[in-house]
Amino acid sequence: MESTAIVEVFDDLVRVQIVLWEAVDRRVRRDLDLPLGRVEALRAVVRVPSCRVQDISTALHVTVGAASKLTDRLVAGGLVVRVPHPEDRRSSVLTPTPAGRETHDRAEAVVADELRHHLGGDDLAVLTPGLAALRARLTPR
Repeated sequence: MESTAIVEVFDDLVRVQIVLWEAVDRRVRRDLDLPLGRVEALRAVVRVPSCRVQDISTALHVTVGAASKLTDRLVAGGLVVRVPHPEDRRSSVLTPTPAGRETHDRAEAVVADELRHHLGGDDLAVLTPGLAALRARLTPR
């Protein structure tokens, strides 16, 4: 692939991600009064067993400092609690509160609905295998 074409593909990937992020962020802010970054962090807490701040950092590809700030905001919002890690005294496990689980479930529905609005069935059929393969290749092991 010539260099101009590959740069254009990169630009398209980045721009599509930005446009989709902004659309979903507007929707979750409107419907749930939360920014999408917090929704993403809450998703990690719900999905990762014995979730720690480091796990949020890894899941979202952000610094530990950014993950820590997201966690602080989730705790302050009553969506997550910190409990002592059973094996590591220096660490804590993040657990969603009942309100956090409810918010997570509502957010998943809102995000999916907004994405369905922007991505049609043909888009998913074409994008899913290629993006999954690309992500797997690019993800550090």
